[in-house]
Amino acid sequence: MKVKSLAHKQQGAATLLTALLLLISITLVALFTSKTVLIETQIAADNYRIGQAAAAANAAMNQAVAYFKAGGLDQDANELVDFTGPGAEPTEASCTMPATTAFPLTLTSGTQTTYAQFHFDNTDVSCMGTSTSNMNRGKVTAKGWSDDCTAVRTITQCVTTYNIFDSGESPQQPFVSKAGVGVFGNAKIINRYTNSSIWSGGADDVHGASYGTYLRPSGKEKADYTQAQLDSADESANTQLVSNRDAGNGIDVITNDPTLGTKTTSTADYTDPAQNQFFDMFFAHTKAEIKNAAADNDQMLAGGTSLSGKTGLVWVNGNASINNVNVGTPTKPVILIIDGELDLTGGNIYGVIYVTGELKIAGNPVVRGSMVSESGSNTGAGTLTLVYKPWGGDGTTASPPFIDGTGTTIAGSWKDW
Repeated sequence: MKVKSLAHKQQGAATLLTALLLLISITLVALFTSKTVLIETQIAADNYRIGQAAAAANAAMNQAVAYFKAGGLDQDANELVDFTGPGAEPTEASCTMPATTAFPLTLTSGTQTTYAQFHFDNTDVSCMGTSTSNMNRGKVTAKGWSDDCTAVRTITQCVTTYNIFDSGESPQQPFVSKAGVGVFGNAKIINRYTNSSIWSGGADDVHGASYGTYLRPSGKEKADYTQAQLDSADESANTQLVSNRDAGNGIDVITNDPTLGTKTTSTADYTDPAQNQFFDMFFAHTKAEIKNAAADNDQMLAGGTSLSGKTGLVWVNGNASINNVNVGTPTKPVILIIDGELDLTGGNIYGVIYVTGELKIAGNPVVRGSMVSESGSNTGAGTLTLVYKPWGGDGTTASPPFIDGTGTTIAGSWKDW
């Protein structure tokens, strides 16, 4: 009986030991599971905050690209990049956006607030930036922070403009016509940049008593004058009279040029450069591409639409008129393509006008830039003041004015970390 009782007691001890081992195992499993859940929660929280930072950085990049496309890097016209930086930034200890940062953004979604900023750099060689005076290309750096500022994401991308004009240079003459120049009235054509005033494939006919063309004085260079002096509409300042009605045309007027007169034009086929050799002399893209670019920028207009206040690349389908309104500005020119006739009877125009049909001039319009006519006799009896200005650059301009509708990002330049 005693032996039997001892064995029974030993069986109870084994059961207790087994239960203890099972309890320890369950505890270890529970602890391991809890730690795994904790780690996964931390990972999820980290991923969430990284996502917050990435979203904030993307928002800043979108703001930066939109800002650039609206007018380049220098939109207050002080010859400096508008937003350089980065300046002060948020930290974990002080998770707020300092007012001294380059372009601060505070983004609120529900009860959560994240922060972002961007800045421009037009000297970074990776984005073709070498000249601090060029405001048409540079690198954007955008940074975003999570709601607790523990996560930071940085994105960079290069922005630039594409050339509208052939070789990046706008027309090199104030007035160009594939056909002739009809009754040109009392026009004053002032050109302090190049040595020619009128270039036509046909004849240059009747002029009014006050007609005259004016060039920069002999022995003077562009560098001798300020920008304001170069662009002045006062023909008596810093010019010399070259052609007028009484003396006839001087060396600055080229007429009956067979090379110009034999260039092809088309108002039906806009895709084939061979059908549009005249247009191809001035623009870096086909008519179809230029038209589509204007449409992409909501600047393709129906004939008869008011052009008052328009800037950048504008395409008009049909006839147009400009009378006592401002088109373009001294810092934001218009590249105006009229696929039809243009009646120019007044107003101030800053930019380049290209007309596929007849160009009719009356009244007292003032144009600072160039006028190009594809066909027609181009009649006029008004008092046009045409002051030549190479808006697209003349080969020496470090930073030609930004043309609305030409801003773009450089493919393959996006980087994030």
